[in-house]
Parts: sequence; C-alpha cells; structure tokens
Amino acid sequence: MGNAETLSDSLSMTDSLLFDFDKFPIQKGSLGPLHIGMTIEEAEKLFTGLIKGEDEAGNFGFDGGGKSYLYYLNKELVFGLIPKLETDTILSIVAIHNNLTTTNGLHPNASVQQIQALYPDMIVEHDLLNGWEIFHDATNQWQFVFITDENERIGDYPDLDAPSKPKRLQIQADWITIF
Repeated sequence: MGNAETLSDSLSMTDSLLFDFDKFPIQKGSLGPLHIGMTIEEAEKLFTGLIKGEDEAGNFGFDGGGKSYLYYLNKELVFGLIPKLETDTILSIVAIHNNLTTTNGLHPNASVQQIQALYPDMIVEHDLLNGWEIFHDATNQWQFVFITDENERIGDYPDLDAPSKPKRLQIQADWITIF
C-alpha cells in the first residue's frame, strides 16, 4: 500500500508542476490570465501541461452550434473556452476542475449550501432549454451551473418563469461559467 500512496503522491506533484492552478483564479471576466475577448490562440500561449480536446458548445448551454475547446490535465477536465460562433474570440470560459477557485473562495463543485453562505439572498433559475438550474452572480459575471433533473431540483418552480429560493442545499454545481 505504501508504494501506491507514494506513486499517487508523486503523480499529484507532477500534475501540479504541469499546471499551476493558483495562477488561474476565477475572476470577473477571466480565469487568471485568460480573458473574455482574447483569441483561442492568444489564450493557449498562456498555459502549458494541458491536453486540448473539442466538444459542442451546446453541451455547456450555448445553443446555436459551435465548438468548445476543452483542456485536460491527464484525463481530468480543467476548463473550456467557448468562442463566439464562427470565430476564435473567447465569448465565455467554463471553469470545471475543483482546484480552480473564485476570488471569494468557492470552487466549481461547491454545494448550494457553500454558495448560499456567501450569497444569503441566493435564488436559482430553472433553464427551460436544457432543464438545468443556474445561480447568477451578476457582480462578478459568473453562473454556477447545476445539471439537475426533475427528481433532484434545487428549487421549486410552480411558475416556470419565476426563480426559486434553494430548497436542497447539498447539491453541487457542475461548473462555473465566466462571462
């Protein structure tokens, strides 16, 4: 067992050398040095140690088609860059890895309870397009996205257009979208 722990520790140390999460805080309009409005090419010059993949932007709530560029540390998804349709200009950044943190100490997998501790007046909206629930931090231009289904909703929505106070506090966010 000791060898497995040593191997695990050395892999974690190697991973942290490949990508320095501390240099990529989730901020208003940016993930560290990656800013909304820069090109994908400009952004990719600002980090190393990640493997690039592609997916549909719709899988992150952006309808109308288009790509998302995803960046992995080994097999773990760290973040995604969503360009404006048919351009390489960054429209949005999706922070996914738990080691990324906001300027107020939250991470992409924070629970409703953790978020509510910093945002006591928190309300969630039910996104009718994809069924997810979203909490907006308008000041920082972030969205905490919760992929929930009808069996595990955070809020109650008797009126489909009305937001809800959170009822289920242990549900964790799936990512933070930065605008």
